[in-house]
Amino acid sequence: MRTRIPSLAGWLAAACIFLFVVSATLSAQTVTSASVTGVVRDASEAVVPGATVEIRNHDTNQVKATVTDGRGRFRLQYLPVGDYHLSVQLSGFTTANANLTLAVGDQVDVPITLKPAAVSESVQVEAAAPLVEARRTQLAASITPQEVDTLPLNGRNYLDLATLAPNVSRTSLRSTDRFAETSAVPGTGISVAGQRNLGNSFIVDGLSANDDAADLAGTFFSEEVIREFQVVTSGGVAEFGRVSSGTISVVTQSGTNRVQGRAYEFFRHDAFDARNPLSTRRDPVSGEPVKDPLKQHQYGFSLGGPIVKDRAFLFANVERTQLDRTGIVTIAPASVAAINSVLDATQYNGPRITTGNSPTGYTTTNAFARVDHQATAASRLQLRYNVYSVDSQNARNVGALNDLSRGAALTDTDQTIAANYQSTLSSGTINEARAQYTRSRLGSPVNDVAGPAVNISGAASFGTATFSPTARNLDVFQAVDTITLQRGEHLLKTGVDFLYDRVNITFPGALQGVYTFTNLANFQRGAYSTYQQAFGAPSQFQSNPNLGVFVQDEWRPRADLTINGGIRYDLQWLPQPIQLDANNVSPRVGIAYAPGDGRTVVRASGGVYFDRIPLRATSNALQRDGSKYKTAVLSFGQAGAPGFPNVLPSFPAGVLVSINNINPNVRDAYSQQAGVEIERAFAGGLSATVGYSYLRGRGIIMSHNVNVPTLTAAQAQAQGVANLGRPDPNFGNISQYDSIGDSWFHGLSISLGTRPALWGHTRVSYTLSDSMDDAGNAFFQTPQTQNDILADKGPSDNDQRHRLVISGSFGDPLATLGVESPALRRFAGGFQFGYVYSYSSGAPFTVVTGSDNNNDTTVNDRPAGVDRNSERLPATSSLDVRISREFPMGGGRRLEAMIEAFNLMNHVNVLNVNNTFGNGATPLSTFGQRTAVGDMRQVQMGVRWSF
Repeated sequence: MRTRIPSLAGWLAAACIFLFVVSATLSAQTVTSASVTGVVRDASEAVVPGATVEIRNHDTNQVKATVTDGRGRFRLQYLPVGDYHLSVQLSGFTTANANLTLAVGDQVDVPITLKPAAVSESVQVEAAAPLVEARRTQLAASITPQEVDTLPLNGRNYLDLATLAPNVSRTSLRSTDRFAETSAVPGTGISVAGQRNLGNSFIVDGLSANDDAADLAGTFFSEEVIREFQVVTSGGVAEFGRVSSGTISVVTQSGTNRVQGRAYEFFRHDAFDARNPLSTRRDPVSGEPVKDPLKQHQYGFSLGGPIVKDRAFLFANVERTQLDRTGIVTIAPASVAAINSVLDATQYNGPRITTGNSPTGYTTTNAFARVDHQATAASRLQLRYNVYSVDSQNARNVGALNDLSRGAALTDTDQTIAANYQSTLSSGTINEARAQYTRSRLGSPVNDVAGPAVNISGAASFGTATFSPTARNLDVFQAVDTITLQRGEHLLKTGVDFLYDRVNITFPGALQGVYTFTNLANFQRGAYSTYQQAFGAPSQFQSNPNLGVFVQDEWRPRADLTINGGIRYDLQWLPQPIQLDANNVSPRVGIAYAPGDGRTVVRASGGVYFDRIPLRATSNALQRDGSKYKTAVLSFGQAGAPGFPNVLPSFPAGVLVSINNINPNVRDAYSQQAGVEIERAFAGGLSATVGYSYLRGRGIIMSHNVNVPTLTAAQAQAQGVANLGRPDPNFGNISQYDSIGDSWFHGLSISLGTRPALWGHTRVSYTLSDSMDDAGNAFFQTPQTQNDILADKGPSDNDQRHRLVISGSFGDPLATLGVESPALRRFAGGFQFGYVYSYSSGAPFTVVTGSDNNNDTTVNDRPAGVDRNSERLPATSSLDVRISREFPMGGGRRLEAMIEAFNLMNHVNVLNVNNTFGNGATPLSTFGQRTAVGDMRQVQMGVRWSF
């Protein structure tokens, strides 16, 4: 059912009443902290009620305590991530102890056995920390502080660590761009279960870190401020909302009772790198190939410590990155000469095109501060402020067959202030309130302000950039409140999440005109396929309230069984004429069964997960509705059509307006997820996991032309039919956003991991998967046949049948072996080795003709009998390594020197090829040629001084 809700206030009131009723009768799998449970028994296996259970944080000395109930059970909730000491005491028994390291989202179950003690006995019993989470029901992987700190990271982008988890890969964008459109976060994006990166949700300290305009990560953090994070790949509990694939939940660093800090510098230079095989750079004297210029400095300083011992703590970081590098344009030299000859002859206003190297890079600045304050024994306050700015030339759409003139720069400043207040209202009742405000200002000025834009299929694209907005202003307000109640065997949690976006997007699009040619020969004679030009206002403002409410119950009917059930309801208000999708009810259920000694856990989960509609799509539709912004689409030779490179002075008479709109009854995309996994703990701190994940995506938003011509120009003229026989005679093209896409994912995963130890740690993740869809990676992608979406069903853009990641580190060998010789330690001590090896099957790509063969005015047609994404790029692989050595300097100070190599084996990872086959029986000569490859071997040196 779909209805229009008259007022936001009405829904807020209803939500408050709903939460009050539920909480009066009312799982605590938290997004920012951890929990510890257990059952205390005596030597005869009888439960022990009334025992005092205390857990103390090693770094802050903060303590939480509870008493076991009548069945010997205890539960300690909302524990900040970190290292803890757990103790259990009762008169007449020895004290039991356990040392625990708690990661984000951990649900650790610690069985305790108390032994009788003689009057004079003071012996303490150590309880082993569990290797597996016996209560976690969702399929998830935690990235530990050791991995954040010891693994080599290209660009020190912590989000790359998410790919260590099974069912996670980089998004296949077939581009070397460092920044996705309308986003200032460097990187290629994350795909979970083969889905679009738009389907993920990023959470930092329990609050949204999403850019809802682009549906991507909203801001970027220094690696230094990331303590750890969790990647939920399937079966997320009801607390997770506004996401149809994966959730990445990040916990930032906090201060401790120790004053400690770190200053660091990482440096790169092309002298240590390998040459890009697509580079055309030559020595001017010898003519020999030379490397492309690259220089990078990444430096910063962190400081943490107590403001008031045991009560208040501060952590702060400032970091700056300066990268100068080159991109590579791979337009054929013969094409460059032919195109520039035409541009000269026609007196084209824009610059002439080039091929080869183009300067790029970026400068970023991060500043971060977090304060944690234990106000009372029953309340804790956290405050955070962070700012991120970036400035980059040629940041987008330069390279491969895109000329320098086709690109755009990037400037951006993001600021966030956030607060989290947690209070214990009574025994077994905890409330957590979180709030934030984010202000983001992004600009993307185009390189060529003259234009027009020109696209020549399979040859080159140049002229003014029309592909993406040139500015985006975003203000985000969010408030979240959750309440957790422990009632016997049930741990109940309910909450409300209100998020309000205010966004203004500037998107000039085709204001300066866009010419599309099917091939170079047609360009040389000026015979274009289509010409578009827009007239009107370039920007659109909208506001977007979002509301989510949830209830979940973690029920432990027996010590070895956990059942987690919940329900979530989400609303997203969008501007008129879009109607409210009011039926987004998401049931979720999961179980965890740990029989016997608790070293084996069987998990199963399933549920429904609703996504949000990207505000870019609604902005395009509202802006380009044919009233304040009009687009004319003409073909070569049509009355009123300009000759290349001329543009129209005003909207041409007799031409119908082409518009963008959105189906007023568009619905939020959603997925149906199910997963099962078995995890087993072995001796030596080793654990193994085998799992299966299923995802069925429905209602994925995409664009299609609902006013396609039914006749060619010749047929329409012969039959006397106006407007090429389009269904709606009042408009030209009507590109409509609608929830019509589908996706299918099946994934089998195998993981091995070890607990961090003195010798180091290791993680192995292998995924065998099959990912299909008919929608592509972007919401503005259109199908080949506009009225037959399923005809585009094929491997998803992110389909990688085989993916293997092996990562880990080896600690100081002398320390591992217990060598204490001062001479040996001075000579060979302090070394550490980190590594990440990844292998992925080749990503798919679609073969196209470069022409509009089916007369729908869109140049995306495939040769007859060829399916979408039917071809594959070569497999990719990379080995990244780090070797470091630590030098003690006395007084707790130490210096660490390191060298890192990325893609050490110098494997050529092809990102894109020329996919234009042409219309003949044999392919064009340029078909299949590499147009973009990933970074070749790069070497980075670094130094860190810690105190």
